[in-house]
Amino acid sequence: MKKLLLILFILPLFSYAQQDTIKIPTPVAKQIVKDLISGDSAKAELKLSNENVILLEKKVILKDSIISGHVQKGILYEDRIKNEQLKFDTQQKWVDQLRKDNKKLKAKLFFTRMLSTAIVGGLAYLYITK
Repeated sequence: MKKLLLILFILPLFSYAQQDTIKIPTPVAKQIVKDLISGDSAKAELKLSNENVILLEKKVILKDSIISGHVQKGILYEDRIKNEQLKFDTQQKWVDQLRKDNKKLKAKLFFTRMLSTAIVGGLAYLYITK
């Protein structure tokens, strides 16, 4: 656009050399200059807008990578929780099995003591009575 302005200002100089003149009315020339200036500013604004869009896209990409990192951490934490829960469940099963075995052994010990007491008592009675 600036080149076009330059050409418009230089064109009359060359036109005098060629004896061909282009006459543009002053209001029209002012309007052309205003349009050219607004076109230049629109291009500059478009360039800034494009740069802004690129920055926003980079920002979104960065946020997405941060979010995906947190999601992956969340998944890892959930896996750890599941593993710990499985470990706890397995230990609980072992504890339950050990309690059952302990109960059986206590009952077996009780009956063994009762039987041995009865046998020793019976033998002692027989020994004393003979």
